[in-house]
Amino acid sequence: MLYRIEYHTTLEYERPVFEQAGELRLLPRSEGYQTLKNFELRLDPEARLSHYVDAYGNRVHCFNILSAHESLSIRLRAEVENHLGNPFDFIPAPPEEERRRLDRTLRENPRMLDFVLSVSDTVPALESLPEKLRWPHWDPGQNLIQAGLEAMAWISEHFTYLPGSSSVHCPLREIFEKRAGVCQDFTHLLIAIARSWGVPARYAMGYQYLAPEATEEIAPATHAWAEIYLPDRGWQGFDPSQQLLANDGYLPVAVGRDSQDAAPHRGCYKGGAAGREPRVELRVAQQQ
Repeated sequence: MLYRIEYHTTLEYERPVFEQAGELRLLPRSEGYQTLKNFELRLDPEARLSHYVDAYGNRVHCFNILSAHESLSIRLRAEVENHLGNPFDFIPAPPEEERRRLDRTLRENPRMLDFVLSVSDTVPALESLPEKLRWPHWDPGQNLIQAGLEAMAWISEHFTYLPGSSSVHCPLREIFEKRAGVCQDFTHLLIAIARSWGVPARYAMGYQYLAPEATEEIAPATHAWAEIYLPDRGWQGFDPSQQLLANDGYLPVAVGRDSQDAAPHRGCYKGGAAGREPRVELRVAQQQ
C-alpha cells in the first residue's frame, strides 16, 4: 500500500531564542517491507539540513539556527510504500525449537543484546519496581507471538489509556503508580515484560494510517508501539495501546532501546524562554 504523509509541528517560545541545534527523526525507514519513495523536509526559519544514520539504522537530520527566533516550524511531505502482510501469516516453530533459534540468533548477533539487557527509567527491570504486579512470566510451552498477545491483554486489563496522564519519557515507575498512561508508556511496559523473558524487544516510533472515521476519536500524531523479535518472522510490531499486531498501516520511522533513542525531535538552544507545548498536525492518506 502507498501512503502520503503530511506532518507539521510548530514550537513557540515565550521570548526569542538563538543558537538552536536540533535533530529530527521524521523520515519513514526504508528497509525490508517498507520503501520511502520521496520526501520534502523544510524548516522555518530556514536552515541547512545534514543527515547521518544512527546506531539503530534511523536516518537523522541535523540543523543549526544561529539567529534569534520566536518559533520553529517543521514540515515533512513524504510518500512511502509498505508491503507488510498479514502478521499471522507464518507458521512458528514449536516453542522449544523457537527458543533454541532465538538463543542462536543472540549468540551470532551480540548487538541484539542491546534490546535484551538495556535498562533505563522508562524500561527498568520489572523486579526493581516497588509495587509488584504479577506481570506475565515466561511460559516455555508457549510461542512468542501468543505470549506477546497475552502480555498486551494483561496491560489492557491492569492499565487505563488516558491521554495527558504522562509526560515525554515518563519513568515506568510513575505509570505503575497511576495505573494509566499513553502509547509510549504501554510500549515501554511491553518491552520491559518481553526483556524479562530474555527476548529482544525494541521501541518503534512512527506514523499510523487511520480510517477517516477513526480520526474523529483518535487525534492524529506520531505513534509508538513495541517490536518483539520472533525467530521465524523477524521484528514483529505489537501495539499495546490498541491491542493490535502491526500491519501495513504502521509506518515505522525510528527504533531504539526506548523512547529516548527514537524521539522525533530533540535539541537545545540559548535564551531565557521555556518552550510551549508543540502543536502537531499529521495526515496519513492512502494513495490510489
